[in-house]
Amino acid sequence: MRAFLLPSLLVVGLGLPALAQAPQEPPASNPSPDESWLSYPGPEAPAPPPDTMPAPPLLPVGSERAPELRTPGGRAPAEPLKLSRVSLYGAHVLEPGKVAAGMTLGFPLASARAVMGVLPRLDVGLGVDSMYGIMNEARVYARFGLVSTDSADVAFSVEAGRAFFIHSPSQEQFGARYFTGRRNWNLAPGFVGSMLLGRRTRGFVDLRYLLAFDTQPFQSDPLGGIPQGVQVGGNFLFRGGLEVPFSERTSYVVSVGGNIHGRKEDAAFMPMIAVGLVAGF
Repeated sequence: MRAFLLPSLLVVGLGLPALAQAPQEPPASNPSPDESWLSYPGPEAPAPPPDTMPAPPLLPVGSERAPELRTPGGRAPAEPLKLSRVSLYGAHVLEPGKVAAGMTLGFPLASARAVMGVLPRLDVGLGVDSMYGIMNEARVYARFGLVSTDSADVAFSVEAGRAFFIHSPSQEQFGARYFTGRRNWNLAPGFVGSMLLGRRTRGFVDLRYLLAFDTQPFQSDPLGGIPQGVQVGGNFLFRGGLEVPFSERTSYVVSVGGNIHGRKEDAAFMPMIAVGLVAGF
């Protein structure tokens, strides 16, 4: 028995290494795909019926608002500039209780004024005109609206003032009286018209007649006799300009015009220009 098993074990032991070293079949270069991945990520879930979809959240009454528009940069577009309803040099009368103030610099005068609406068609104000210290005049204003539409206005305006000069008439030859045509007391009634130009700019025209009352008459001609106690001179004033708003209550002002003087000792014609600002409160 032992003689039979020994040769058999030897045969089996010699054959095992041969079997271990037998060549294996190389794997296929293109293995067949796993069909379980072909439908990844899987079939889409069916949409729920309309009656089962969740309702949007309810907003409180009055809280609805239009969606905000955004520019490509992410900023909301600026609101369009509104028409300024504040006019100080045109014909648009201020509403009752409203106040406007303005200041202009130019030639030959610098001016500042403040006006308040007192009636639906009437506003009044105070101001000061100065020829840069050579002459200073305190003034009162009144403006009464005659015609008012969305695009045009016409008003009657009157200005009165008391002027103070640093030189007497005998010491002054080409001074404030010569350039402005004004004297100690001045009254200037006239008409003002304004019209909307474009969407926001308001153009205006101011025509008035200036009565200058001289309480310091000076007779330059030795043979002219004794002058009267009060001399009255007349001047024609005309202005034209623009009020250009840069907000709903503020505007730039540009004005040009001239004075035609009636007294021979004054300049026959004097041009005028002014720029400034107007603000409402």
